[in-house]
Amino acid sequence: MISKTLIFLPVILVLTFLPLFAQDIEAPVWTLEQCLKQALENNPQVRSSHFTVQESEARVDEVRAGFYPTLNINGSAGRHSFESPGQSGFSNKDSYDTGIYARYPIFEGFRTLAASQAAKASFQADQSQYRQEQDGVILNVTEAYYRLLQAERLVEVAEQSLKRAQVHLDYAGARFGAGLAARSDILKAKVEQSNSQLTLIRARNAQLAAAGRLNVQLGRPAHHAIQIRDDLEAQMFSSPKDSLALRSNTEELIDAALQSRPELVKIEQNLKAQQAAVRMARSEYFPTISLNASYDYSGEAPSDLQASSYVGVSVSFPLFSGFARPARVAQEKWRLESVSQQQQALRLQVSLEVWNALLAFKEAAERISNTRIFYDNSLENLRIAEGEYKEGVGSMLDVIDAQTALVTAEESHIEALADFQIARAALERAVGRHDIEEMLK
Repeated sequence: MISKTLIFLPVILVLTFLPLFAQDIEAPVWTLEQCLKQALENNPQVRSSHFTVQESEARVDEVRAGFYPTLNINGSAGRHSFESPGQSGFSNKDSYDTGIYARYPIFEGFRTLAASQAAKASFQADQSQYRQEQDGVILNVTEAYYRLLQAERLVEVAEQSLKRAQVHLDYAGARFGAGLAARSDILKAKVEQSNSQLTLIRARNAQLAAAGRLNVQLGRPAHHAIQIRDDLEAQMFSSPKDSLALRSNTEELIDAALQSRPELVKIEQNLKAQQAAVRMARSEYFPTISLNASYDYSGEAPSDLQASSYVGVSVSFPLFSGFARPARVAQEKWRLESVSQQQQALRLQVSLEVWNALLAFKEAAERISNTRIFYDNSLENLRIAEGEYKEGVGSMLDVIDAQTALVTAEESHIEALADFQIARAALERAVGRHDIEEMLK
């Protein structure tokens, strides 16, 4: 008896503590902040932009090398064969040379300075591009996050609708059994139940699809299970309702966007880089002056090397290059005008994006209160219709209509909540700041 107990003891322990282990290995619940952190660390486009920034920073160091002297150590050994007059055959002459050579650019028409300024501007433009990629990922993840919450809420709505449809079928069956209802009531209730089952199937499939989209944004396989925290009602604040306040807020938001949007910062740096490119093209009209020095040993044998040194200044002035210089300057000037016009167009586009984002945010905020009223009225209407049907003064068709209206109201309210959160994120993206609530007060 004791031996049998010892044999089954491990099995009993496993069955006893298995639920506890199962709770420990449950999938973690992701918050929006965790999702954003995960996406920013794993998104290939963001990582690529980060490496581009590193490349631009290294290019700045490369261009700065033009401000420093260059040092070279050279060495050569060779044999020169030549034919002497009056002699048959060739004579050979060996030569050896080694030394250190230095060159320091004193003046190059401000070319190196302009190139350094262009490299710095390009580096800052790439930093703005990196931030732009991050902002895009934040908006995409936020939208995927709240669309998944919306899909999960809609699954709950479909489940509750199916339960109510079963209750309605029970009502109809009881009244039909008592001779108080026609068989058509049972058929109508079964049709309602079938429609609710179909809606639930679609809602669950939509939930899985939404989870897949969020997983991909996080750099995870689409089919992996994921649980997220339900904060659909979080960070709710009102938007301006009257037109004067709306326009006042719009001006403030547009001004903030013109200062903060990474796209505008990027094109501003591109404009500076192009201005530097114009100066680089003009530098070809100036002479170049450099200081040169060398100290070397040369001779016809390694044992007979003679030392020599040289220090001097060289000047080079370009006289004519086939009109290439004025053409290059004109080309850079026209490119500068093109970038300037792109900047003006982008400023107008940003103002339009802020205006549309604010309108969408305002609409979403207003829809929340309206859909809540719609939901409360639809719920009360269903209660009345169910009560009247049980008392024999209402019809099953009225109950089904009330049930359909309630489901529509619930879906509309959930959609409004999700749209508000997404519209808030889109407005923050359009403005380029995350203190929208303070700016709208």
